[in-house]
Amino acid sequence: MKTALAESPGTLALIVSTWFFDEVVRSSTVVDPSTFRPVHVAVKETATVGWISLPDHPYPPGSGELDGEQRPSVSGRSTLPRDLPAFTGRGQELAELTATVSTAAGQGTLGMAVHVVDGMPGIGKTTFAVRAAYQLAPYFPDGQVFLELHGHSPGQAPVDPGDALASLLLLWGVPAIAIPAGLDDRARLWREKLAGRKILLLLDDAVGDEQVRPLLPGSPGSLVLVTSRRRLESVADAGPVSLPTLPPPDAAAMFERYTGTRGHDPRAVAELMAMCGYLPLAIALTAGRLRNHPCWTPGQLADDLRCSRNRITMLRAGNRTVAAAFDLSYRDLSPDEKRLFRRLGLHPGTRIETRAAAALDGEEPEPTRDRLDALYLNHLLEEVAPGRYRLHDLTRAYSLTLDGEGGDDKAFERLLDYYLYAVRSATRFVATRGPRPEIAAEAPAGTHEFESEGEAIAWLSAERAELGACITYAAVHDHLHRAAELAVALHPYLEQHGYWHDAHRIDQAVLAAEQAAGNLTDEAATRADLGRVRSLLGDHPAAVEDLLRARDLYARSGDRLGEAAALTEIGFARMELCEYPEAIEYLTRARALYERLENPFGIAGALGSLASVQFRIGRHDAARADGERALALYVELGNRLGEALSLLCIGCTYGVCGDFAGAIGIFDQVLSLSRELGDRYTEARALNNLGRMHFELGNHGKADSCYSSAQLIYSRLDSRTREAVALNNLGRLHHACGNFRLSLRYLQRAQVLFGDDRAWQAENLNNLGGLALAWPEAGDPGAFYRQALDQSRAIGIRLQEGRALEGLGRYALRGADVADGVARLREALAVFEELKAPEAKAVRTALAGAVVSASLASG
Repeated sequence: MKTALAESPGTLALIVSTWFFDEVVRSSTVVDPSTFRPVHVAVKETATVGWISLPDHPYPPGSGELDGEQRPSVSGRSTLPRDLPAFTGRGQELAELTATVSTAAGQGTLGMAVHVVDGMPGIGKTTFAVRAAYQLAPYFPDGQVFLELHGHSPGQAPVDPGDALASLLLLWGVPAIAIPAGLDDRARLWREKLAGRKILLLLDDAVGDEQVRPLLPGSPGSLVLVTSRRRLESVADAGPVSLPTLPPPDAAAMFERYTGTRGHDPRAVAELMAMCGYLPLAIALTAGRLRNHPCWTPGQLADDLRCSRNRITMLRAGNRTVAAAFDLSYRDLSPDEKRLFRRLGLHPGTRIETRAAAALDGEEPEPTRDRLDALYLNHLLEEVAPGRYRLHDLTRAYSLTLDGEGGDDKAFERLLDYYLYAVRSATRFVATRGPRPEIAAEAPAGTHEFESEGEAIAWLSAERAELGACITYAAVHDHLHRAAELAVALHPYLEQHGYWHDAHRIDQAVLAAEQAAGNLTDEAATRADLGRVRSLLGDHPAAVEDLLRARDLYARSGDRLGEAAALTEIGFARMELCEYPEAIEYLTRARALYERLENPFGIAGALGSLASVQFRIGRHDAARADGERALALYVELGNRLGEALSLLCIGCTYGVCGDFAGAIGIFDQVLSLSRELGDRYTEARALNNLGRMHFELGNHGKADSCYSSAQLIYSRLDSRTREAVALNNLGRLHHACGNFRLSLRYLQRAQVLFGDDRAWQAENLNNLGGLALAWPEAGDPGAFYRQALDQSRAIGIRLQEGRALEGLGRYALRGADVADGVARLREALAVFEELKAPEAKAVRTALAGAVVSASLASG
């Protein structure tokens, strides 16, 4: 307008809309339409084309085109809002939508296309749709129309579809008097007006299908973009474009664009974006506050949001708030849906399944499923898997602000009861190596009974993180006893499937709460489980401390079964500390107590652990006998984990006596059982022992495969000692294959991981001595063997003592000290013959050769 007046000697300019120009000016007998010229008009969020005339200085006829850079890309009406220059991200969604539409439009196969852009409040649906509309506008030359339907506008009711049609018909030049009264007639007239035309219709903030359907064109060639907080399921052939929250890099980029500053600390911005839930509305409001407070920093804002007890109310700028956006969606829910939404925020985990939601709401699963679906369709809930849902961080924060609307103090308690019963039902299918505490629980309404092992384990795997979150939250929020029971019920699954760090974290959290509350009743079981998992993680001294405390608490309370279980675990941990006499003492006491209690399950567990100790100290016949007695009991009880562990020990006795083929057959059984049970730790032990047997038979390729697979599993379980065992074996294997440098790397890495474990260090030192004997760059063979001898004698590991003596004998013979060499080899032979070890044969051969050499030298 200002430009037009500047070019005119007069002081008058007349500007009219495209509709007025097309319908009135073009047919006027008073003015010459050719003296009007099109101009761009942008007012706030509206951009369109108007027609301007200067009565005092008319444009010459034929100048009615925008020239140069002012020429519009389309010739029809355009009422699209302004395309925001700060638009950020959404590249994939935008590319997919525009490619789909442009390809079909260019080929003439578009039909009447509808695409619904949906998402949670504040996700940026309108901004995205407007950006897409501008990119697609050239394919729709007959116009681009934006219509606000006010599905969720403060203080405004949703636009009636009849009124929306009236607005569209007026825009298209239909006089008000000619617009029919009925909805169907208006829709019919609208379709007639669009027949043969190619328009882009953007329907913003639709409340539902019924509002949209009458507004759709009828003829092919047009595109309708709909934005809605609801998923519109019944609009025929509509292509959904569901917008998620922004990826962290895009969120940070949007924040920088809105603040207009590039020098912010990236880590502070990243944390602030997380506090904003990566939601575009929250990011825009927060950036606006920072822009208007130059002394503020992203780090300060992030700290404020993190420390706030009501984060959702702090995400605001002026009179705009994120909470208000959620209010508009919440008001559309039914009373039952509102109640469920409020209670979902009480779940401390990130996901919730239908039955857990039903327990939280105190309702049956079937109606709860329908209400969850309603919340999902309103984008107040995300469906992450069939029957499993997630609240966005900000949606959860918003739901917690609604506690005052009919709160329910029993909701979380119902959830814990549901989980306790469900976990107990599922862990019936999880084998343990000894008795577990019995936890009584009544089945809450709607609880599901698991019918198969696969179903139970799948449920436990899906719910593991949520169960952990509930336990740790309950422990410090007045539900300590239930938290302790749930932790004890869940432990066998976490232990068997290798989630040891999860178990450790949960048990520590519960124990801390029990100690703070002085709760000795529940502490015993928690201590026992914590000791077990600490032993698995290699912290045997701490394990013994926890288990001794558990034993004392059980004895004080008169729980003899718990006491016997603790004695068994103490014995096992003492074995890992190479305290073999003490280990045998505790395990013998445990076995005797189980026998008095007439508990065959416990007897089997104590016998199995005794067999392991006997094997460690070289009593192979006793180890096999105890292992076979344990195996018989486990088979009778139907306990497959116990079977697998007993077979492991029995297989080792076969291998150490030279029956490698027999041992392989046993270890194959263990491998199959462990894989059926999902027990990765026992699987790795089976693989490691299979590798040893294949190595002894000269099958180096198979040995390498078994060792490497075991090492990978141990690494993932974070079982440092057992990983070192696999590395130690790999070092010995590569030595045999002539890969000395690689062998040294494996053995040195194993040495570090073994730490203070003297039994395994003795074996590692023997392997290093053997490598140094063959390859001097590895070090001093004598020093390695002497250390191995000292350690093995100190703790009573006879097999490693024999290997160290053999190594020292061979080293002495190499140095021409025949007398010392023969003496050492004879000592080694005595040890191997006592153990019935196959190494005796090689030592006899070496001794015979040494004697012959000595005779020749003296002759």
